[in-house]
Amino acid sequence: MALPNYRNYSIEAGYEAEMQAVIAALAARDNEAVLAAMSDRWLDDCTLSGPVSRVRDGIEAWFDAGVTAPVVVPSSTSGGQAKAFAELFAAFA
Repeated sequence: MALPNYRNYSIEAGYEAEMQAVIAALAARDNEAVLAAMSDRWLDDCTLSGPVSRVRDGIEAWFDAGVTAPVVVPSSTSGGQAKAFAELFAAFA
């Protein structure tokens, strides 16, 4: 959310309140407030998150909807990018 293009996309997609809160939090250099500004509604509409089964089901739903090449950039709440990729690979092993 630190990059304006992501915030601008989210504003255009109907998440203006969330993104205004993100902008204010970034200006205050308050990372906890940035995370808090990303509402459950935004997370559910714009990301796949939660238990492994929910993420797998979400990707399957994308395929069912006709998506043929989803771009999946994992992140981990308990480690860095390398751990996130390991978790993603394990989810589909």
